Amino acid sequence: MNEYEKYGITQRVMAELCGLSSATVSRYIAQNEIVPMQNFSQRNMKYCIEDSRSVVTNLLSKNINIKNKIHAFYNFKGGTGKTSLCYQISSHLALMGFRVLVVDTDPQGHLSTSFGFDSNMNLLTLYDVITKGLLIEDVIKPVFPGLDCIPANLSLRRIEVELNQMPKREEQFIIHFQEIEKKYDFILFDTNPTISMVNRNVITYSDQLNIVCETQPYSLNGLSLLLDDIEKFYASMRMQQKQILIIPNKYEDRTATSGEAMSALRLNYGQYLKPDFAIRKSEDINISAKNGLPLAFFAKINSNAMADIIEIMHYILSISTDYKLKTTH
Repeated sequence: MNEYEKYGITQRVMAELCGLSSATVSRYIAQNEIVPMQNFSQRNMKYCIEDSRSVVTNLLSKNINIKNKIHAFYNFKGGTGKTSLCYQISSHLALMGFRVLVVDTDPQGHLSTSFGFDSNMNLLTLYDVITKGLLIEDVIKPVFPGLDCIPANLSLRRIEVELNQMPKREEQFIIHFQEIEKKYDFILFDTNPTISMVNRNVITYSDQLNIVCETQPYSLNGLSLLLDDIEKFYASMRMQQKQILIIPNKYEDRTATSGEAMSALRLNYGQYLKPDFAIRKSEDINISAKNGLPLAFFAKINSNAMADIIEIMHYILSISTDYKLKTTH
C-alpha cells in the first residue's frame, strides 16, 4: 500500500478543488488554527488529507442532491486513458470531502496497482462476491480518508463464465452493491476494454457513462460502434438510456490529427461533450500513475494535467448533482 499519510496538499490546491480564491482558503485556515504538516518548507506548506478534506468540505458547505452517484469509465478500445482518469477523478473527489468507492473490474488491475495494491497479493475481488457469496464489505480496502477501493487481479478472468450461468446475469452488480450504496457519495468503476458480461453489469448499474476517447482517428472509428452497442443493449434490457459524457483525452494542440478529431467529435457527438474541452496530453498523468500519487500531491502550479482534471471533475459534479461551484477557474 502507498503511504498516503506522508503526503498533503497546499492551500492553492485546496482553492482549486473548492473553486475559490487562495485568500479565502488561507483566511479559513488561519481562523480555525489548522496546523500544516511538518517536514515541509514555509513556502510549500502542506496539510494532511483529513485536514484538507475538512477545509474543502466546510468552505463548500456541501448539502447537495446527487443525481448520478454511480459512474463508469468505459470504452471497449484499450489505451484511451480511462484508468488514468478514473484514478484521478476518484482521488480528487475524495480530497474534496466526498465519500468515494472506486471499483477495479479489469483483471489486469492497473487501477489497483496505482493505488498501491500488489496484483500478486491474495486479495479478494468482485469474483469472490459474485461466486462465493461474500459481502461487498468483505472485499473493500481503504486507500486514504474518504477513498475506498475494491481491487482487481487475474481472478476476475473467471467471473465471465459464472455470470453467464446466473439468472439476472446483467443485474448482479445491482443486487450486490445495494447494501453499501448509502455509505458513499460516489461509486466509480474502471472497466476492462471489452464487451463483457462484467461490463454489461457495470452499464446496467451505472447512472452515468463517462466514455474516454483519444483524440486520434482509430479511437473515433470505434466510437459510433460503441454508442450503437450501448443503445441496443439498453433497448434489449428495456431500460432508459443513462447519461453519457464523452471525454476527449490526450489532446495535442500542435497536431493536425487531434484538431481533426475534435472537430469530428463536436460535429457528430456534440450533445455528449463538455463544450470546448479536451484533456491535454501530459507527462504528469504518466508520472502520477507510475508513482501511485494523485496529481494534487505533487503537480506544479502550471500543470496542464491538474487544471484539466479539476475542470472535468467540476463539470461531472455539475451534471451529476445540483451543486454549483461558487466561482470557476
